[in-house]
Amino acid sequence: MALMTEQAGSYYRHSGRFPTGGLVVAIAGGGAVGAFLALIYAYFDALDPFIYFNMMASVILGAASGWFTGLLLARQRVRNNLIAAFAGGLVGLIALYVAWAAWPDAVLGDRSGMNMKFLHLLTSPAALLQSVGWINKNGAWRIGYSVQTGFVLWVAWVGEAVIVIGFSMYVARIFVRDRVFCEACQHWCEKEKNVLEAHGWGTEELSSRLEAKDFDYLATLGPRTRNDVEWIRLDLDRCKNCGETTTLTAKRVDLTREKGRELPQPIIKDLLLSPSEVERLRSYNFDTSQSRSA
Repeated sequence: MALMTEQAGSYYRHSGRFPTGGLVVAIAGGGAVGAFLALIYAYFDALDPFIYFNMMASVILGAASGWFTGLLLARQRVRNNLIAAFAGGLVGLIALYVAWAAWPDAVLGDRSGMNMKFLHLLTSPAALLQSVGWINKNGAWRIGYSVQTGFVLWVAWVGEAVIVIGFSMYVARIFVRDRVFCEACQHWCEKEKNVLEAHGWGTEELSSRLEAKDFDYLATLGPRTRNDVEWIRLDLDRCKNCGETTTLTAKRVDLTREKGRELPQPIIKDLLLSPSEVERLRSYNFDTSQSRSA
């Protein structure tokens, strides 16, 4: 039960620990993948005339870079949300830099009279800044019959940077944030979804009862039935190695609000349970297959 004493309160929080070497591996690996995707993005951006597709490509570049970085952060056992966001942001910045080093040559080639070759700009930040200034003054693309320069280009570029770096930070962070780590045996917990589906929708009452570990309240709710359009879903995150670390997440499913789609809304998230409390909760494991056909 070492983890219980390390966590503040009754809810799980990351310990904040991270191996320095693992962080470096995650940034290096995420940066390499982000750089490769950035090359594809730069040439797509140069060839595609539709601004909406370019915006979507920026989102994909940032999200994909953040996803791979988050995957590596989890593999390296990083359990610090701030560090995960930092790593994702740094990888997003690397991807943006590589995209900017490739984009001028893809768009202008030799027309500028300057050396805008990819490797030259990649290895010379000063040359890259000079090329950005030249493009901002002379323009590189047009909307209608107007060549865009100056303030309009700065706004577009800042927006692109915010999208790429922001999405990379966000995705990398949630990849770590939404998982539970067992400090006792140094493993991530595994998710067990739909451990229990109960009839009901009283979120305030349910949250207070679950926080008090009053699982008898679940018996009064009964199982979800076939005609329910609102119900309560309970999920667990549990360490399969030692069984000492388990958290409970309760969600409300409302088909009427989500227009028939199951998009659960959290009621409580990552409530710490002891092994005996887990067994007590499982004793209310209704036969939902029978209750839905009732």
